[in-house]
Amino acid sequence: MEVIPLSLYVHLPWCVRKCPYCDFNSHALTDIPETEYVDALIADLEQALPGIWGRTVHSIFLGGGTPSLFSPEAIARLLQEIRIRLRLLPDTEITMEANPGTVEQGRFNGFREAGVNRLSLGVQSFNDTMLKSLGRIHNSLDAHHAIEIARKAGFDNLNLDLMFGLPEQTLQQAREDLAAATGHQPEHLSYYQLTIEPNTLFHHAPPLLPVDDLVWDMQQASIEALDQQGFQRYEVSAYAQEGYTCRHNR
Repeated sequence: MEVIPLSLYVHLPWCVRKCPYCDFNSHALTDIPETEYVDALIADLEQALPGIWGRTVHSIFLGGGTPSLFSPEAIARLLQEIRIRLRLLPDTEITMEANPGTVEQGRFNGFREAGVNRLSLGVQSFNDTMLKSLGRIHNSLDAHHAIEIARKAGFDNLNLDLMFGLPEQTLQQAREDLAAATGHQPEHLSYYQLTIEPNTLFHHAPPLLPVDDLVWDMQQASIEALDQQGFQRYEVSAYAQEGYTCRHNR
């Protein structure tokens, strides 16, 4: 009987500031208890081992929150402890989410050396007005700079998170955002519509969003533009160049 490969998701829940549209389990905190939290993660993994014994890990996804707030040393320890307990494929995809507002060259170098081989940058927009409306802590220059730093650190498998249907966004602004993103030649693009979720600040104080017909036009324009640039749409919001579909999404 064939054993199904294992995809491991590791949640690192802290962030600098909770975004008004975010309904994930994330919490703003300035002092992250790295050692204690990694200890707890490893203890949790130990409890799960009997149920996954014998399965080979083919992808690890470090999500949040903002995992890039953790030190490279903490990430290196976490991944090493996982390797001790589980069998990883030689080419295991190890993704880390990062916020362009928490980027330093030394940290990205350290994450790469720790074994992270795929980076997912939460850009969301390259338009400063849009970023401000989303409550993001970075601006457009930070976003461009973060991508450059990621490349210098050796990340050759890069995903950019981008949103459309943003407060008062026009079709032209959506096109410009997409052009800015693809101009960096990312291997993967997550392009998704802003939705208002319960238990978020936007749910309690909804912003003015584009009408449905305009949102539809934005999505259709993106599908056409990304197809022309060689991106394959393999999920509702996921686009990849050939050979770069996210293994964790499968």
